[in-house]
Amino acid sequence: LMLFAALFLTASISNSQILFEENFSYAAGDSLQMHGWVVHSGATGPWTVVAPGLSFTDYPLSGIGNACQTDIDGFQDVNKNFSEQTTGTVYTSMMVSVISATATGDYFYHIGNTTLGFNFRGKVFAKSDGANGFFFGVSKVDNSGTALYETTSRNFNTTYLIVMKYVLGAGGTDEASLFVFDTSAPMTEPPTPTLGPDDRGSNLENAGTVALRQGGTTSRPQLVVDGIRIAMSWAEVMTNIEPVSFVADRFELSQNYPNPFNPSTKIRFSTPANGFATMKVFNMLGQEVSTLVNTQMNVGVHEIDFNAVGIPSGVYFYSVEFSGNDGSFFKDSKKFILSK
Repeated sequence: LMLFAALFLTASISNSQILFEENFSYAAGDSLQMHGWVVHSGATGPWTVVAPGLSFTDYPLSGIGNACQTDIDGFQDVNKNFSEQTTGTVYTSMMVSVISATATGDYFYHIGNTTLGFNFRGKVFAKSDGANGFFFGVSKVDNSGTALYETTSRNFNTTYLIVMKYVLGAGGTDEASLFVFDTSAPMTEPPTPTLGPDDRGSNLENAGTVALRQGGTTSRPQLVVDGIRIAMSWAEVMTNIEPVSFVADRFELSQNYPNPFNPSTKIRFSTPANGFATMKVFNMLGQEVSTLVNTQMNVGVHEIDFNAVGIPSGVYFYSVEFSGNDGSFFKDSKKFILSK
């Protein structure tokens, strides 16, 4: 029985839906091809690691490592492989700060087949609004002239969180959508994307490559990208929940470890049934500081990383509420100390 449980746990954890993660935790000034990114176009002006990294409220990759930036005179486009997918939905989340953009606009990110070739799909764009800001855009296949663009301007040198959703073979054709957030990362997928879905053009054979693109000098945006995560569900791109076990006979909230902590700590809790869980962090005044979990959970033991970058030292509380599909309800809170 113990052997079966161990094998079941190992197999279950190996099915984690996080396919790719990049925090650019390299020395500032390095080029991305020094760290496993492969150049597929252009010979000059690499994507370069810059410090510091970007931060965004409630996004699990906020404030980790450094970031990467386009080269003002560069052409070099780079890619990396992730675990190949042939069906389902692929979500890509990242923090982006646009420095400048052109009136033509161009795409700076896309995915592709495991063997990249020229099948660029799920393109994400930035172009000038003609005044003092810019628009994000998205297309499944099309280039700048026929991409879908926002009608509300965004601010330069401001960190936004974007999520490109690519559905493989939805109703016989792939679809690309874009979500844009300017304040905090939502734990559940909004019912309507900011842009899309766009289903024009041919499909991918599979999804297995992530690419960063600089494009031509007359059309490309200048920008900083950080905290790229690719996963098969919204919950996986927006949380750091890891399955510890898929067996639990009671609800339990454990003390975080380490405690005190700086700047990150782990929190473990168990759910004895399938249901909906929320985990929030509050300060001593009862004010909400962060939402760590707000999603459907399966029975089992779960562990989440809390990164307190940007939060001042002090005593805080973390609270979990769980509503089981079987009608059960549990709630518990514990105190922890952030010491910087």
